Amino acid sequence: LPPTVLGQDITPLTANAPTAVDVFDYHIDADPNLAPSSPWTDVYGRYPNRAPGKPRFMSCLVYLSEEWDHTQWGAPTRFVDVPDAENELRVYDVQAQPGRVVIMDQDVGHTVVAPNAAAGKRARYSLVWKLILHPKIHGQDMKDLAGGRKGLWPDTEFFGSASQVASR
Repeated sequence: LPPTVLGQDITPLTANAPTAVDVFDYHIDADPNLAPSSPWTDVYGRYPNRAPGKPRFMSCLVYLSEEWDHTQWGAPTRFVDVPDAENELRVYDVQAQPGRVVIMDQDVGHTVVAPNAAAGKRARYSLVWKLILHPKIHGQDMKDLAGGRKGLWPDTEFFGSASQVASR
């Protein structure tokens, strides 16, 4: 993300190295609907992420630890989803595994979960790369990253409310 999008304080790369004593809050990486006034909003305006024909804000999370036993040490990335029919908040954990890559929309609520005490002083390393994907054609459906070409990307594993939409 260039500074013209979200300002000087937001970097396109973020490194995480939580240890057992750390505490984190839920957050989103960015949302084009909340972008501050800037040359970016002068050109694209404010809009919901995934809007047809508009740039899509996504993050690529890579777990970097060479060794990580999530069954012993924990430290997943925790995602929060919209409330279900009973108004219960839904929470989903993606376990840290060496080399795992998670590609997500930047407006999805999530948090780093610190490793548990069994990890000792061991940090769980990850890197987040904040991306903006621009449509190739006017009005392109920005929900279809493969452009209708099956096999170009690995099968997507949807969870939460996205899994309900994907099955329709």
